[in-house]
Amino acid sequence: MKKKVNPNCPVPGCNAKAPHTGDPIIKALVQNMTDPAKVAQWTLGAIAELGKSMAADLAADRRFALLTRSRQQEELYIRALYAMFIATPDEVTHIMSDALPNSFRAMYKKVNQSIFGGKGLLDVVQPGLTFGTFSAMAQINSAAHASFSTMMQVIVLGPNAEYLKPFKDGAYFDHISVYCSYLNNIQKMFKAEKTKAEVLTQLIDWHLPKNLQATQAAAAAGRAKKLAGI
Repeated sequence: MKKKVNPNCPVPGCNAKAPHTGDPIIKALVQNMTDPAKVAQWTLGAIAELGKSMAADLAADRRFALLTRSRQQEELYIRALYAMFIATPDEVTHIMSDALPNSFRAMYKKVNQSIFGGKGLLDVVQPGLTFGTFSAMAQINSAAHASFSTMMQVIVLGPNAEYLKPFKDGAYFDHISVYCSYLNNIQKMFKAEKTKAEVLTQLIDWHLPKNLQATQAAAAAGRAKKLAGI
């Protein structure tokens, strides 16, 4: 039996009792988010600000605070790509409403398949350091919910734990700077009136493994120069 479509929102599973754009705040969000250059610009600013805050937490040894934000940059980047290149106009409206369902994991799966060529690592199950398995997605979701397991991880493993290594050696911040670089270029391309198809083609190319590695290496070199005062 075919499920009845909600007349207020065609996104499956949405139980909106009125059209999302009946709310003037959501309507304004949707109007602004139809400009992909703005989406890229605002997302870039948000990721950069969170990165600076996380760097300050790391310097002050606020490990729990640091980990609770580890999903936010990933989610911002994925949601921005999904809204700009994959979502239908109705889906964009639904995303802006924050109504359920609005799953980061579901958006990530589509972005990974359409833009990352299935090479994304967040959902890849890996062996644990001592036993069992884990995925980066499960880890960052647990941290984002300020879980007791994350709290205990911070308390038990201490300030020299292996999970802090990517933060301390700068690899995590290089990774985030790559997102910022891509968003900056996306913004410039849209402002130069490139078509969505042209920008998407370039974005997919950036995410090819060889090109992504080159961008990450350039980000690391830039960070090293900054630290050296060059």
